[in-house]
Amino acid sequence: MKWFWIITKDRIEDGEAKGVSNGDKSITSNKAHFSMYDDDDNCYYEGMIYGDYYGFEPLDDYGMPNAGCTYIKINGEVL
Repeated sequence: MKWFWIITKDRIEDGEAKGVSNGDKSITSNKAHFSMYDDDDNCYYEGMIYGDYYGFEPLDDYGMPNAGCTYIKINGEVL
């Protein structure tokens, strides 16, 4: 994998980071902040993504299956 993401804020539970991708954790290039939301515009998770990504990886890997998140913002912009 040429990308890596990590949840830095969990707004559902206790605020502690819960999710991390299986990507290469040594990647530090192309850093971006992401946030994931449900249909009611509630932000559930925030984190960082690095490397050569499309932007939907955290949503597909973690946000949708764990909390039903339906969209993601990268650096404040909806994808």
